[in-house]
Amino acid sequence: MKSPLIKIKKTETKKLKEFDFPAPMYFIVKFFHTFSPLANIVHTVESYQLKKRMEKTIIDRPIYVTGLARAGTTITLEMLNKHPDVAAHRYLHMVLPYSPHWTQNIADYTPIMKSPVERLHKDRIAVTRDSPEAVEEIFWQRFFKNTHDETKSNILDTTTQNPQFERFYSDHLKKLLINRNASRYIAKNNYNVARMEYLQKLFPDVKFIIIIRNPFDHIASLAKQDGILKELEHNDPRLLDWTKLIGHREFGTAKVCINFNNPKIVQKIRAFWKRKETYIEGWAVYWAEAYSYIHKTLQRNTNLAKASLMVRYEDLCEESEATINKIIDHIEVDPKKFRKIKKYYSKRLTKPTYYISKFSTKEQEKIIQITGEIAEKYGYVF
Repeated sequence: MKSPLIKIKKTETKKLKEFDFPAPMYFIVKFFHTFSPLANIVHTVESYQLKKRMEKTIIDRPIYVTGLARAGTTITLEMLNKHPDVAAHRYLHMVLPYSPHWTQNIADYTPIMKSPVERLHKDRIAVTRDSPEAVEEIFWQRFFKNTHDETKSNILDTTTQNPQFERFYSDHLKKLLINRNASRYIAKNNYNVARMEYLQKLFPDVKFIIIIRNPFDHIASLAKQDGILKELEHNDPRLLDWTKLIGHREFGTAKVCINFNNPKIVQKIRAFWKRKETYIEGWAVYWAEAYSYIHKTLQRNTNLAKASLMVRYEDLCEESEATINKIIDHIEVDPKKFRKIKKYYSKRLTKPTYYISKFSTKEQEKIIQITGEIAEKYGYVF
């Protein structure tokens, strides 16, 4: 269902039907998804080639940017990825995600996707094949079969064990760092809000940047994006399959809720989403559930709280320099190497103006009623 409450300016919708991606990319990803043993072989052979270098590589204070989609996680990743000591997955890694070193080397000899284009989200963010992207969800959904199963808890915590994944993941990150000649790994993954304790178990020195956004603007953006993806799926049926293959299932026909060990809430959200009259209310419940879980987890787990920095999207846009300084200080990267980048983004970061939200009085009251209590804990007062 496309929300009638979100209007996107005409300049932003005129190219909706033009979304396309190279057919070879789609079929290669689908091939390795279907024949996963071959993906293991590719990973193993590449690891063997890089074995000596991997033995000398340390995964030092990996950085994870997370929060619900449309909170500002992508622009935060884009900015931090420009630090010379940091390495993230790139769009090009989606083609052959199991061999980050070889994939980059092959891409260097191809002309595909070199020119910037606005990503399918239609949110002013231009991308090329070298732009940072959330690729690692491909691995999470493969090694954790229930990660996108709404009927089961999606939380991974200190009790979680998956030796096969842990060996693979560690080796994979090392290969990425080697290829980029970097010392720090960074990833943006919205699903990681339910995996922070597990990630800290794997990497005790981990750093989290958790992005939150005013629920009114956030819900408007979520609804807008859901409508865009559904229209794109209608115009290009491959996209529905593509979102399932890469694990990006926050929007569209294949979207799934993160189950924070509360199946009744998921059922409630689903029921709200089915009806036009309660569609926005469903997003409000989801927002409150996610950020309530984050708040309770950080209150309970002091070590995780020390490793985490909550960043309000509004502060990132309105008090950019001060907020960026806090982020750089928290993740412990060299601030001197980031001066020009900080200056650039301090001038560039602004709130979006390309869509207009029109909530009815009843919907405004529902958003306040549902999100108000948890929003206040993050400094939002209605």
